[in-house]
Amino acid sequence: MHEPITDIVIVGGGTTGWLVAAHLNHRLQWGLGHSDGVRITLIESPDIPVIGVGEATIPPIRAMLSLLDIDEDEFVARTQATFKLGVRFDDWDRDEGSDRAPDASVRSFVHPFTGGLQLAGRDPAASLLAYGLPADLTIDPQLANLVGHGVAAIAAHRSPRSLADAPYAGAINYAYHFDAGLFAAFLREVCTARGVEHVRDTVLGIDQDDRGHIAALRLGSGTRRETELVIDCSGFRGLLINEALGEPFVSYADYLPNDRAVAIQVAHDETHALLPATVSTASDAGWTWRIPLRSRVGTGHVFASGFMTDDQAVDTLVRRNTGFTQLTDARAIPMRVGRCRNSWVGNCVAIGLASGFIEPLESTSIQFVDYACRRLLRAMPSRAFEPTQIARFNTEMAELYEEVRDFLGLHFTLGNRRDTPYWRAVAHDAKRSDALAHCLALWRHALPDDFDPRSSVAFGAGSVRAVLFGKRFYTAPIATGTDLLPREHWDRYARQIGALQQILVGALPPHAEMLRMMVGRAAIGASAARKAPMLGLPDRDDPFTHEPQIMAPDTRLARALSG
Repeated sequence: MHEPITDIVIVGGGTTGWLVAAHLNHRLQWGLGHSDGVRITLIESPDIPVIGVGEATIPPIRAMLSLLDIDEDEFVARTQATFKLGVRFDDWDRDEGSDRAPDASVRSFVHPFTGGLQLAGRDPAASLLAYGLPADLTIDPQLANLVGHGVAAIAAHRSPRSLADAPYAGAINYAYHFDAGLFAAFLREVCTARGVEHVRDTVLGIDQDDRGHIAALRLGSGTRRETELVIDCSGFRGLLINEALGEPFVSYADYLPNDRAVAIQVAHDETHALLPATVSTASDAGWTWRIPLRSRVGTGHVFASGFMTDDQAVDTLVRRNTGFTQLTDARAIPMRVGRCRNSWVGNCVAIGLASGFIEPLESTSIQFVDYACRRLLRAMPSRAFEPTQIARFNTEMAELYEEVRDFLGLHFTLGNRRDTPYWRAVAHDAKRSDALAHCLALWRHALPDDFDPRSSVAFGAGSVRAVLFGKRFYTAPIATGTDLLPREHWDRYARQIGALQQILVGALPPHAEMLRMMVGRAAIGASAARKAPMLGLPDRDDPFTHEPQIMAPDTRLARALSG
């Protein structure tokens, strides 16, 4: 019988390194009071700055924080967090002829985290395409607004939860915006209190054994740190996985052309309410983000360097923030878009940017870290490093990267903008995978569903429908399937939705007010002071084994309709 791994070293700090430490610590060291837990050490270079991009998240982060026994009120207070109910996409598509009209109105749609409502097992999208909305109804006509009340809650600047709700629960599915630097510091405090060793040093090189495994790390202090399992969280550099072990990197540049970003921070405009959504606005050669925190607004510009210089990108970003006080100088961030051929090689596992990166349009970076940690813990090998465990991990990570790459491809390749060289190149030259091309051919004649031949670990059929309808992919009713409702039933449902949304959204507290109440009751230090959980009854919804998708059903709206 092979011996279990008892010594794990994480190379790199920041959000990724400390999230990995929190996962490993909770499962192997602190959680359930392991008296014989493994030794976990995080080595963080004092000379390498943290990138800090990734302040917007997606809903699975709530299951992750709950799993790690992080107090939600304290998390919100310590990280300047706000709620995120979805992403609003502005100016990614334009009405016919509007490219030549300087005063054309901006077209927008929302990818919400709440939706997927069905009517007697039928998809409302079929009836929306066939009938439209009743002429006297004035609600937002996008599909996402007719299958949940998340879009309406965003427009009304509402919180997804009240103080009466249990931690990490609410009337609407939600994620957060937060300060990545503050989050990393918060996790460091929690992890070190629970037993993780923190070393400030720089990894200069490695020593390998006769298997090619990393036997030891050579540090800037002159010491040599032996290890059994190494986690590479060194960022885009890929210090161990790429530089030391030579694992090739698979570029996604042919699919997603953006390769740089510039970022600044600006002050809030007190005349605007705190929006519970990320805003993504298309630009001449990419797109800009706007992420509201309680203390400031994070904003940046993701772009393709083949069509725009850094100075041009900064100029666009500054102009879009006219009227807002700029708090920081712009900084440029090169992006390595793609993934390592294998994220796990020998006894080295790359997680986070060292493993791969898909541009931040749908805020998936932290989710990749969470997913990799849980997959690693399920596949944890013995000291023999069984090849089957490693192969399974590498296959699952590759499939997730490709799923997210293809989902983002919907945003870019289905757009109708042709007003700049960038958008013309995206439309004509950006590559689509065979899987995505096959699904698009299916969706021309049918609505997306959960049986489509595509990976849907993160983005299910509801998310696909939100994007396809937002981009007006469908130009005529669907002739296939059996989802179409009788006209009178559809009209009655549409009117009910409008009335019920007003009631449900009106019952939610204002976004900023709810955050103030959570911060006011937060106990600083509560997470670090928690005692290890004791073994309880099996939980069918254990977030360690359950993989939540981005969009969740609107159960409250469904109950209101049935009542």
